[in-house]
Amino acid sequence: MSAKRTTPLAVRATSAITLTASVAVLAGCADADLAQLEGALADIRQSPGGQPPVMVAALPESQDLAYLYSDGRSPFLPPDEIAQVGADREGALAPDQQREPEPLERFSLQELRLVGTMRMAGRQVALIASPDGNVTSVKEGSYMGTDYGRVAQIKAQEVRVTERVFTQREGWQERQVSLVINENNE
Repeated sequence: MSAKRTTPLAVRATSAITLTASVAVLAGCADADLAQLEGALADIRQSPGGQPPVMVAALPESQDLAYLYSDGRSPFLPPDEIAQVGADREGALAPDQQREPEPLERFSLQELRLVGTMRMAGRQVALIASPDGNVTSVKEGSYMGTDYGRVAQIKAQEVRVTERVFTQREGWQERQVSLVINENNE
């Protein structure tokens, strides 16, 4: 194996090349016009900050469209046959709209729960729990539920309510609903 020897002349040449390259690189970083850069930065610092101005794009012109079915029946109204044949809102079974609503009429019957019955002064009274946590006593003739329900009969384990509902075809109709004590749900 032969070892390559470097001469002092080669070492000096390599050092001179390295030094020249370093000076050239560092000379490119030097900027004689730093005052201009400082001025630009001062202007940026002096300018008001905040949000940039909002640019709103112009919307294209809209065209009016003709509704082809404007002469037809409105989909939000009943058909003519039902409107003509349909019952009027006034009738023998229509509820009294002028009556002051009772507290339990704010809740549907599905939300109300029968929690007990008792006899007071010879009359049967039912205790009804509402979703707001109150228990209200009702007697026959009291109103409850959102469908104009009226207590028709109170038994030991059941309260029968007669509701009045309106349909377009038949007008005001009565339906019977019962609330019973549910011992598993207490």
